[in-house]
Amino acid sequence: MRHATLVLALSVVFTAVAQGQGFDFTGRAAYFAESYTFDDGLAYKNVSEYTWPVGLNVSLGRRFDLALSTGYVIVRLESAVPNQLPDQRLSGIMDTEARLSYNVVPGRVVIFGTGVIPTGIQTVSTEQLSILGAIASDLIGFTATTLGTGGTVGGGFAGAVPLGKFAIGISGTFTNPMSYVPVVGDSKALIPGAEVRLRVGLEGPLSRRTYFRTAVIYAARKQDVVGDSTQNGVGDRFIAYVSANHTIGPGTATLFAFDVFRNSATLEPGLVGAAILPRGNLLALGGRYDWRIGFGTTVVPRVEFRVSTAAPLEGDTKLLLAGQSVRYGLDIRRQFGRSLIGALQVDGLSGFIVQAGERVGMHGYRVSAHAEWRP
Repeated sequence: MRHATLVLALSVVFTAVAQGQGFDFTGRAAYFAESYTFDDGLAYKNVSEYTWPVGLNVSLGRRFDLALSTGYVIVRLESAVPNQLPDQRLSGIMDTEARLSYNVVPGRVVIFGTGVIPTGIQTVSTEQLSILGAIASDLIGFTATTLGTGGTVGGGFAGAVPLGKFAIGISGTFTNPMSYVPVVGDSKALIPGAEVRLRVGLEGPLSRRTYFRTAVIYAARKQDVVGDSTQNGVGDRFIAYVSANHTIGPGTATLFAFDVFRNSATLEPGLVGAAILPRGNLLALGGRYDWRIGFGTTVVPRVEFRVSTAAPLEGDTKLLLAGQSVRYGLDIRRQFGRSLIGALQVDGLSGFIVQAGERVGMHGYRVSAHAEWRP
């Protein structure tokens, strides 16, 4: 209960600052509880995560906008091999993120600066590295996939121009991470590689009832520096996204797909040291139906299928199945008056991970509550 109180206090402070200055603002708060159980074959048999994120968007006049976000997270890992790895628990405030935007041409061109203040969990014990590896799973998609860093600074731009009945958007960002010591008792500092990300998108109506969106992203990242040596990091990634929504009856049906291709090896911490994960690909397909039932209420059934492939050895070109998952759920959103929006979400997940050539089954759930307040 004290954890929820701490996050609520942070939200109240953010809101009071904005309200006291007379600015237009939007405050957001949420609670996520998720737990996933794994069959025999992994070092752990259950991972649970509880997250309280809060955020604030403030409009500083016509040109400037400020966004702040932070939260609190608890992660519990139940070991499958207690004699080798004891049960693990981590908890603390997450990193605090800030973004200041300047509308060069309102509605068309914006430039922004970003920063991450390292208020999260930077340093863990060797045994707790298993938690970091578990919550990073792209097949599950945990709410919080990292618990803390050394902070970052960055910036970028975004712009959109009309192209007939469509609009084309272009953006670019740069982030430069700071150094930190990730493991207790290890004097070697980690400096994650700087990253440049370029994005081109297109959206617009295909017909009176159908709307289309697509985007292509290229992310290039330098190698990580550990102590006095350089090592493979996340590497370059190619990301593509496409979606189409169509009005059907009292609601809107949406189909979407995205693909993330990692072109070079990834360095990932493991129970017995660093592990190299070579080239890989994540493909997701999904759909949802936003059903407006009246009285300011929308019900949204949804489903998403993910499949992950990876090269078994560094240098291999053939990608083999690494796992797959299906997430299915239901959202209920409601407008309360003119200022408050609330939502409840319930998810289930099932699938498997390929470990040492064998399929390890997994299943679990996520429940969450959200609130958005705009005075």
